[in-house]
Amino acid sequence: MVKGRANAVLIGVAVLFTVAVALKYIYPDHWLASMLLTVAEASLAGGVADWFAVTALFRRPLGFPYHTALIPRNRERIIEGLADAVEDDFLSKQSIKARLAEAKLVDKLIEQTGNSNIRPVIRQVIDRLLVEAAKTIDPEAVARYAERVFKLVLKRQPVAPHIAAAAYWALTQGKGWELYHAIVEEIARLVREPKTREAIFLYLEQLKQKTANKNWLSSVITVFMENIDGINLQDAADALQQELAAAVDELRDKDHPMGKWFQKELAAMAARLETPEWEYAAERWKEGLIGRLDLGGPLTALTQTVLGALGRSDGEGDEQAAVYREYIVDWLAGQVEGYWERFKTSDTMRSQAEEYLKVLLAKIVDHEHHLIGRVAGRALNKLTNDDLNRFIEDKVGEDLEWIRINGVIVGGLAGLGLSLFLKFVYQPYVVPGVRTLFQ
Repeated sequence: MVKGRANAVLIGVAVLFTVAVALKYIYPDHWLASMLLTVAEASLAGGVADWFAVTALFRRPLGFPYHTALIPRNRERIIEGLADAVEDDFLSKQSIKARLAEAKLVDKLIEQTGNSNIRPVIRQVIDRLLVEAAKTIDPEAVARYAERVFKLVLKRQPVAPHIAAAAYWALTQGKGWELYHAIVEEIARLVREPKTREAIFLYLEQLKQKTANKNWLSSVITVFMENIDGINLQDAADALQQELAAAVDELRDKDHPMGKWFQKELAAMAARLETPEWEYAAERWKEGLIGRLDLGGPLTALTQTVLGALGRSDGEGDEQAAVYREYIVDWLAGQVEGYWERFKTSDTMRSQAEEYLKVLLAKIVDHEHHLIGRVAGRALNKLTNDDLNRFIEDKVGEDLEWIRINGVIVGGLAGLGLSLFLKFVYQPYVVPGVRTLFQ
């Protein structure tokens, strides 16, 4: 708009100059024609000079090569200067921190959310985070960490009081017999397993070897008994397993002395567990058990299963995994939404968050402020020379075009003043005075 106006003014002055030349030719002795020609000359000269100067900033006017196209030729210095100006002046550390100090960040955040339902947004963010986390988390690392935490919690938790409390509870609730019965049933199950028979057979084998190696007579007797089938270790192992199973079955009887002894000893054990000696022994037992406990494999498998379910996109995996995933996302979204509602109504939490955000952003400004100039420089370096010219013209082109218009006006005023000076001062007063001096 202004550029077109400046060109129009320059063209108008050129037309005025043409008219003034014609009038001067027609009325050579008329002082108004001379004055008009002088004003037109000065305006045209001023307009052309300023047009040349402004154009020389961006390109070569009329192909003139000397000290023209100043912006493209000084491209690097201009970009560096603009980047420094953006970093040090327009967006300096002090100005940014001052704006941060005045801003109400938390209030703005709450105002942006308004009364809208943020649960869908929260669910979407949580769902995306779960997928990304499931893809990047190492199951073995999680299992190792979980095992360390689990064992650390067990080590810090005294075991004797819990065992004593469990024993007292079993006695007061009449659960002593149930506990005894559960132990007997487990022993009966173990006794009937094939590996128990194998253990009995191996024990008999070891016993036979020890007996045979005592002296030559025992060895001879053992070989003789085996040859006549007097000692059949397989049958002996079967018989001992059956006898052991029958003995354990007898323990199921409520009137069996072992059951009464167990309940009596359970009460005595609960009392003894409260003494320092038994507490120390229980702790040593617990530490030994924890040391032997290997949870790496099960925890790794569990973690892989969980991460596999969480890492699947919508529509993947079995229905049960999808249900679990949906439940986890809903639960986390509910927790976040509830915390957000409490946060909005708590002045203390809001002030703490405001302070924390401002401190955090101030630290970021201190450490990363240099990136502002670097980013501005990179953005400007992407511009070609023509793009850079257009960029500067868009920002200051209007002022530059007004310079051209002002050149025409100032030149015309200068010509007018010069003409008036010549007509009304120089010719009537200065010229006669000079002639008088030289006569």
